[in-house]
Amino acid sequence: MSLEVPSSSLARCAVHPEMPAAGTCSRCGGFVCTDCLKVMPGLAGRVFCSACAARPEVNYLEAFRLEFWGRRDRWAWTVGLVSLGLLALGLVSALDQRAPTALRLLFTFLTPVPVGVAFFLGRSWARHALVATPVATPVVMAVLLEPSSREEVALMMVCAVPALIIAVVIHSDVRNQLFFRRPVTPGQLKALWNVRRNNPLARHALSFGLSGVLLPVFAPLAVLCGAVALRRVDPEAHPPIGRGGQALAGLILGIASLLLWGFVLLSFLYRFLSGVVIHK
Repeated sequence: MSLEVPSSSLARCAVHPEMPAAGTCSRCGGFVCTDCLKVMPGLAGRVFCSACAARPEVNYLEAFRLEFWGRRDRWAWTVGLVSLGLLALGLVSALDQRAPTALRLLFTFLTPVPVGVAFFLGRSWARHALVATPVATPVVMAVLLEPSSREEVALMMVCAVPALIIAVVIHSDVRNQLFFRRPVTPGQLKALWNVRRNNPLARHALSFGLSGVLLPVFAPLAVLCGAVALRRVDPEAHPPIGRGGQALAGLILGIASLLLWGFVLLSFLYRFLSGVVIHK
């Protein structure tokens, strides 16, 4: 008796009947061959057919990337507004009667403006130039305009340090990279999606829970948001809903804050009422 299964009875790919099935789609359950089999970033251990993989609820990271692709973020608007303010300060400094000082101020305020405007418009070179501008501006100013004292140059360099740190943060921001249409890794995209889309009530619950330790008015909000967010957690959903740990932490902090402040309030009322009775 032969135990071999005839090839005609083996499962076949729904799109390519001549190909044997290599698995089943996690969404529709259809058979897929190796050519049709798709693995989505952020959904490890699940495979999909080509049709299901193209759906936004399955390929949610790609849909999320396209949502912000080429769209200005808060950093672009911030740099644009700061550039506008520097332009106004530069023009005001040009009206100063003290020519040398006015010239230095004009150079300092107007040099970053072209970079800021190009950054706001999404020019790719401006993203890198933004990091060099806080260092290049005082250096070039010290060489060309010859400040009257070394202390003035040192002060300009010290003031450039915070601007340099902010520029580095902007340069590494994933959301800003999407504005400049820069490729990002699935891991970076997943991290941004977790912040923006993955069960935001859990993050609010944790924030309210921490605030409720100092201000009891936030404690009920932490309990409410934590309970709702915890009920929404579903790792098997498409896309998966997580952050159960943050929801639970916010819920516990909210309950603990209510108990703590309730004990403090009851102790205060007890002492207050005891004092009233004694005085009577």
